[in-house]
Amino acid sequence: MKFDVWDLALLVVILLHLWYSPFTKVEESFTIQAIHDILKYGIHDIANYDHLQFPGVVPRTFIGPLIISILAQPLIWGSELLYGSDSGPSSGLRTQLLVRCVIGFTNGLSLIFLKHQAQALFDRRKEVAELKKEQELPKTPSRSYVGIFFALFSITQFHLMFYSSRPLPNFVIALPMANCAFALIMAHRFGSAIALLGFTSVVFRLEMTALTAGTALSVLLYRKATLIRVIEFGALGAMAGAAISIFVDSHFWQHSTFPEADSFLFNVVGGKSVEWGTTPFYSYVTSSLPSLFLPPTILLLNFVGLRAAPQEIKIIAQSAYFHIFILSFQPHKEWRFIIYAVPAITLVASSGASRIFQMNGFKEANLLKAVILISSVVSLIISVVFSFISSMNYPGGEALRQLNEYVSRSNVRNAVVHLDVPVCMTGATLFGQLENTQGIVYDKTEDLESLRKNWGSYDFLITTIMDPSNFPVEGNEEWELLRSTRAFSGINALQLSIVLESELRDNFPTLKQILSTHSLTPLVDAIKGAITADTVFTYKKSGSKFNT
Repeated sequence: MKFDVWDLALLVVILLHLWYSPFTKVEESFTIQAIHDILKYGIHDIANYDHLQFPGVVPRTFIGPLIISILAQPLIWGSELLYGSDSGPSSGLRTQLLVRCVIGFTNGLSLIFLKHQAQALFDRRKEVAELKKEQELPKTPSRSYVGIFFALFSITQFHLMFYSSRPLPNFVIALPMANCAFALIMAHRFGSAIALLGFTSVVFRLEMTALTAGTALSVLLYRKATLIRVIEFGALGAMAGAAISIFVDSHFWQHSTFPEADSFLFNVVGGKSVEWGTTPFYSYVTSSLPSLFLPPTILLLNFVGLRAAPQEIKIIAQSAYFHIFILSFQPHKEWRFIIYAVPAITLVASSGASRIFQMNGFKEANLLKAVILISSVVSLIISVVFSFISSMNYPGGEALRQLNEYVSRSNVRNAVVHLDVPVCMTGATLFGQLENTQGIVYDKTEDLESLRKNWGSYDFLITTIMDPSNFPVEGNEEWELLRSTRAFSGINALQLSIVLESELRDNFPTLKQILSTHSLTPLVDAIKGAITADTVFTYKKSGSKFNT
C-alpha cells in the first residue's frame, strides 16, 4: 500500500481538528482517565486508578485504553527526550495530545486502508473487463476515481474527522476494526471480516453485533461463504473476544466482569438507556444521517453508487443499512452508535461519484459533476465552522490549564484545588493536573455532605457557580475571583448587533487591526466575543498561605 497526497490530507485534517480542540468531554472521560492511569501506574498498581473511585454506571473495557497506551508509549518517551521529563503546566496536556494523536492515526490509517482496498477492487474489476474485452463501459477511463472521492468526502465531513482523534469508546479501536473488516471484504476475505466484527462486537461495542449480523447475511445472500463457514468464523471471533475481555477487564475492575454483556443487561434488557432520552424509530434516517452528511449529497449519491458498485461494496452497504435499521428499534439513539456505517455510506457515494465522472458528452453529467464538487466545498466550510464552534465547548479544560499556569508562575505549593462536576465534564482530565512535585492536590468531591466537610481545606475553586453567595456553605466572602473562562453560548442576535454597531460607530477598528497586523486573529476574537459567555469561574481563597 503506497501513500499518496490524499492519504496525507486525511491524517492532516484529523490532526488539525485535534490541535484546535485539545480537550475532552464527559463521554470520553473513562477512556482518557484509563489511559492516564495505565501510563502512570502501569497495569499492576490498580489501587490508584480513577475508575475505582468513580466507576460509572456500568464497567467499560480497558482493552482499548490498553492498546492506545502501548502505542503511545514510544511517542511519550520521545517527547520526554525532546522536552525533558519536566512536570510543568503543559507536560500533561502534551501527553494527552500525543495519546489523542495515536487514536487519530488508528482511525486515519484504517480509513486509508479502506480507501486503498476499494481502489484496488475497482482497478481489478477494470483489468478483468479489459481482458474479457467487455464493452459495457466503452467510455470508462483507465482507472476509477473511487479512492480519490472517498478521501475527498471523508476529509470534508465534520463528525468523522473531528471525532477520529477523540477518546469516545466508539472511535477507540472499534471504528478502525470496522473499517478493516470492510477492507477485508473487498479483498475477498469474508470469513476473516466476520470474525473481526464478531470479536469487536463483544469486546468494544455490542451494538456492532447488528453490523456483524448484517455482514453475515449479505455474505450469504451473495453466496460468498457457506452458512457453516459464517457461523464458524463469527463464533470464533466472538468467543476469542469474550475470553480476552473477561480476563483483561476482570483484572482492571478487580472483580469478574464482561463489560459489554453487563452494559447490554443494564441498558437494553434492563431498559435503563431510556433514562438518557428517547427518540422515534425513524430518527436515525430523518435526523442523525442528515446531520452527519451536510449537505446530503453523499446520501443522494448512494442511490447511484449502489447500482454501479460491485458485489463487495454492495455487501458493505447492506451491512451498514442493516445496522442502522436494527439500532432504530432501540429507544435511546445517538449518532455515534451508527458511526461505523458512515465510511460504508461514504464509500458507496464515492462509487457513484466515480461513475458520474466517468461519463462524458452529457450536459446532465457536467451539471452533476459541478454539484458534487460544489457540495464538497460547502461541506468543508460547514466542517470548519463546526470545528471553530466546538473548540469553545471545553471551558473546564481551559480553566484548569489557566490555573496551572498561575500556580506554576506564582510558585504555589501545597494547595488543594476543587473541581466541580460540570468542570470535569468539559475538559478537566487527569492529564490536565500538575504532578505532585508542587504538592498540588485536585479534589473532585461531589456529594454535598462531604463537600461541606472538606470546604475549609480548599485553596482554589474551579466552578460554574458565578456568585460565591451560592456556594454550598455559608460565609464565602473570602473567595477572590481570579478569572472567568468563556464557552460557546449560542448565536446571540442582540450581541452580534451590538458588535456591528460598535464597529460602525468607531469606523471599523477590527478591520483596521486586521489590515495593520495582516492577521485574522482580531476578527476571530471579535466573533468569539459575540458568541461566548463567562461559564467557568476560578476562585482563590483570600489570605491562603502557600509555601513558595
